[in-house]
Amino acid sequence: MKKGVFTLFIMLIMLCGCSSLKNSSQDFFAMDTFMNISVWANSKSNADDILSNAQQTVNKLNNSLSKQISSSSIAKLNSANGEPVTLDDDAYNALKQAVELAEFTNGAFDPTTSVLSDLWGIGTDSPSVPTDEQINEALTHVGYKNIVFLENNQVKLLNGAKVDLGGIGKGYATDLITKDISVSMLASLGGNIGAYGENPNSDDGLWSIGLADPDNNSSYIASVRIKDLSIVTSGDYERYFEQDGVRYHHIFNPQTGYPAQNELRAVTVIDKNSTRADALTTALFVMGLDNGIKFCKANNINAVFITKEHKIYTVGSITLTLAEGADYEIIKSS
Repeated sequence: MKKGVFTLFIMLIMLCGCSSLKNSSQDFFAMDTFMNISVWANSKSNADDILSNAQQTVNKLNNSLSKQISSSSIAKLNSANGEPVTLDDDAYNALKQAVELAEFTNGAFDPTTSVLSDLWGIGTDSPSVPTDEQINEALTHVGYKNIVFLENNQVKLLNGAKVDLGGIGKGYATDLITKDISVSMLASLGGNIGAYGENPNSDDGLWSIGLADPDNNSSYIASVRIKDLSIVTSGDYERYFEQDGVRYHHIFNPQTGYPAQNELRAVTVIDKNSTRADALTTALFVMGLDNGIKFCKANNINAVFITKEHKIYTVGSITLTLAEGADYEIIKSS
């Protein structure tokens, strides 16, 4: 079983220290994953201040959005037995966006799969395959329409639903710390990367991001160059366990109650809005290759689909460079 692994690689192109900008960088742990934020500004003190504020924002969001922290708004909502709860602004806004994205994806992304993740125990020390009866009972509590928004930041849950914002939390954090940014920042929040401003160490100002090899996530199979965008990946190799030769991962199909089983190993989405990209990687993985590609084309989504057959399908305005020696084929979906 693996958990908390990085799914993207940042490849900074170092050019003989020609940048006059000062850098500040920090590794830390939040939202159940390892993170790094790097800032380049006109002075070291300015870079340090921006970095410190960004890290504080991420930690504050962790305390607001985590269902595991009993004092968080989301934990209080989940334990309220259907009674209205007043959420803090971030929890309310994040949950609002989660429901909007659930509606947009026709439920392929759903923030109420918490009961399924708890039932399966994926990412814990004792995961197991539930019985059909247990899954069917859990499904009676799943459905984003069980989330009811009231006035003054109040929310209530119907039918025993429980909310989990892990599917967009890191995206929401990326959007918040990069909003109106006027310096160069590279935020790696687990599988979410925000690359904003000019890369001071490359000739063209672009950031080079590698896509992990699902068979060996310590290496990458292709790279893409971006700027002022977020890139997010979800894959079946991030958190999983194996039983009787079957891999059970953490990306649940809200309709079946089982981890989504199809031809995909990973989905990457590139978008200005990291919250949207975060939810879409989950939704597209659940949809599968054909339906996912159709959805992307219909909604102008830039995405990469990696299959079990070592094929990489790209949709939208994405140009990938295959890594040397990678045993994969890039296919542009027209």
